[in-house]
Amino acid sequence: MFLPGLQVVADDLSGAAECAAALASAASGGGTLVLKGAFPSSGSWAVDTDSRAHTADEAAAVAAVALSRAGAGRSPGHLLFKKIDSTLRGHVAAELIAALNVPGLARAAVVCPALPAQGRTLVKGVLHVHGEPVLQADGRPLDLLRMLGEVHAQPLLLRPRRAGGATRLSDELRGAIAEGVRAIVIDAQDEEDLCEIANSLSALCMQLPLLAVGSAGLAASLASLLRRPTDRVERLQLPQNDGPVVAVAGSFSPVTQRQVDALAKLPDVYLVRLAATVWLHEPRQVAQAMAQARLQSAQGNSVVLAAGGSMPEASSRELVQRMASAAGPLLQGASTVLLTGGDTARAVLD
Repeated sequence: MFLPGLQVVADDLSGAAECAAALASAASGGGTLVLKGAFPSSGSWAVDTDSRAHTADEAAAVAAVALSRAGAGRSPGHLLFKKIDSTLRGHVAAELIAALNVPGLARAAVVCPALPAQGRTLVKGVLHVHGEPVLQADGRPLDLLRMLGEVHAQPLLLRPRRAGGATRLSDELRGAIAEGVRAIVIDAQDEEDLCEIANSLSALCMQLPLLAVGSAGLAASLASLLRRPTDRVERLQLPQNDGPVVAVAGSFSPVTQRQVDALAKLPDVYLVRLAATVWLHEPRQVAQAMAQARLQSAQGNSVVLAAGGSMPEASSRELVQRMASAAGPLLQGASTVLLTGGDTARAVLD
């Protein structure tokens, strides 16, 4: 199965970047990442609306505008993809309601947030992580069908069927949409399931306008269909530059913290790790630390900026904005910039 084009609207920058990378890996000329301004008039691309950080009403309005713009320029057979978080963070229902209210955008939303590569699967509509159901604050399993009840009164649950494969799944989707179902959830437990879903969506979008909704897992499976067997993908050639690397690690995840610890052990890396409260409320201490970082960078050493201590409850975006501002003078002489976390990347790039 071949998909002529894929346009991705993501709710945060890390998700948009993941999808752009998948597009670039799959097809020559694909993979444009849009942060602001006009959307590309052709090809496959991903745009970040930054709507996850907004209120539900704001996110719905932003998503509707972005999807409407993307849909207006959609070529025949191209598929519109709404990137969501694999653990369903953000305003999934509000954004899908807004999307389906855009005239002519899509007959239905087909939703599969599974990301098996990271242990995140969907079983009977319930999100699982490493085989265990994810529980909400009230102790109930995180049920996508219940969540999407706001989108359509009776969302439909489908399961990939290895017998009959994508053709059978496409027929089930087509029949449900003909009956007026506007929100369809599809289980997925492995990459083969995602491939079957991607193939069925690719076939069906040739016949009617659809909105595919999922995480980087489904996006990658769809992106793989952009490449014909005879296509040659030109790999990005990075410029050769021996200047220092600057990393801004605004994430508090244990994985990121371990990565920062490993970098700090390298002989030519200078680490500035300040408590979140210092980044936020101690400008003099930050200025002193950054003055030393600039000296280290001028000597050819790479610099890592990180936050330590506990994550601030209500000011995480302000934290990464302060870190991004401090990093600004270092970036001009850097050969490479490494950014962790969507909010961090957005703050630095803005």
